Amino acid sequence: MAGPGGGECARGHRPAAGYRRMNRPQRGVALLVVLWACTLLAIVVGGFASIARVEALQTRFTLAQQRARYAAEAGIMQAIAATDARRRQAVLAPTEATPPARLPGDGRALALDFEDMHVAVGIVDETGKVDINRADSRTLEALFLAAGCGAPRAAALKDQVERWRGPVPGPVGDDGAPRAIARPAATAGRYVSFAAIEELQALPGMDAELFVRIAPAVTVWSGQTAPEPRFAPLLALATLRGVDLAQARAIVMARDSAPPGTVLHDLPGGISLGDPLPGNAFTFSAAADDGHGGRATVEATVVFALAASERVPGQPLYTIVRWRDGPAS
Repeated sequence: MAGPGGGECARGHRPAAGYRRMNRPQRGVALLVVLWACTLLAIVVGGFASIARVEALQTRFTLAQQRARYAAEAGIMQAIAATDARRRQAVLAPTEATPPARLPGDGRALALDFEDMHVAVGIVDETGKVDINRADSRTLEALFLAAGCGAPRAAALKDQVERWRGPVPGPVGDDGAPRAIARPAATAGRYVSFAAIEELQALPGMDAELFVRIAPAVTVWSGQTAPEPRFAPLLALATLRGVDLAQARAIVMARDSAPPGTVLHDLPGGISLGDPLPGNAFTFSAAADDGHGGRATVEATVVFALAASERVPGQPLYTIVRWRDGPAS
């Protein structure tokens, strides 16, 4: 029995060994499949982690940009309130023994801080710019010459402006009112006042490069026939009689180096920068920066109500006539 039993045991043992030998390749394939699955899972998990990180960065960036934008808007609102208060004091109480401190109206910035956000707000009085609806022919032509146009092109652009806006301001009559100079029928155009400075881009001969150069120096809200030197930017200063571009640069440097409200005499061209009353229209340019990549710029042009000792019921303090969200820098 040992023989048969032993034989049976031997016969039973041989298939088990063969079975193990046959499963070794299969176990190797299974190991490869498991490793491949683990690798794929790691890739998927890593992809989700990368996406989550990118979304977190985008959310943080968007939040920082929005905070900067709201800070810039808050800076403009604060500058509007301060400008209105100082403007009313200057207009209604010009003979006070201690005159109110004047805010700069020539583009220099006020520094404001909101928590960890730094905001710089530039204030420009629109009376310092060339009003394209009111400026005379000489001022318009001088503006284009100062912007780098040749004499023929400057004269042609001046004519295009006058064809667009219609009659130009003429000499003052006996009643103190300006006389309109009638334009010949052959040169009559739309005879419509410019509603915005961007309409200058529709003039024949005006290109984008020239418009970008003159845009900071022109307005439709001044109502003045000539720019006020105290608040005028470079190109607007260069339109004044007896002042060329080099003299205008010297005036701007002297003006910007002096404290706001300082009366500057004996400037190039015989210009004296007094302390004029502020106008009713201002442009506020705010730039906010949190120091960690969150930046935003906002620009608004505001027309204030005429200063009066008593407010008219229902009259707004100011009207925003132009608003522009600038690119983050």
